[in-house]
Amino acid sequence: MILECESCGHEWEYQGEGETYVRCPECEYKVKIPAEAEVVPSEEDEKKKVKKMPAQAEVIPPGEESKTFNSEEKEFMRELAECDEPEDVRELFLKYDQEEFNSLKKKVKGKAKEISNDLEIYKQIEEVMEESNWNYSEL
Repeated sequence: MILECESCGHEWEYQGEGETYVRCPECEYKVKIPAEAEVVPSEEDEKKKVKKMPAQAEVIPPGEESKTFNSEEKEFMRELAECDEPEDVRELFLKYDQEEFNSLKKKVKGKAKEISNDLEIYKQIEEVMEESNWNYSEL
């Protein structure tokens, strides 16, 4: 089946056996595999009884994507944080092509939002525990 990445537009023939999501081999964006998609061997493969090898893309089950930043994302954030002037930002933009920059920005923003939401939930839990004076007994 042909898949197209919504982030970078890369198209590739996916021959894996994943059922829900797969990573784009170009930018690693999580691409949803259409529910109606089915890997159908070509007539030539059927004749030769050749089994196709899975695509070189990581299949990520829904809800199991890491919320932690990988080294590339950490470096990207560090570089952005060091930009003090608009000219610094322009220079950083030139380091990346537009699709790569947009993809990294989207991943970092999504993970940061999830982490922020989790932190807010944790703060609420801490407040409730403090208000009720709840804590584990010391053994």
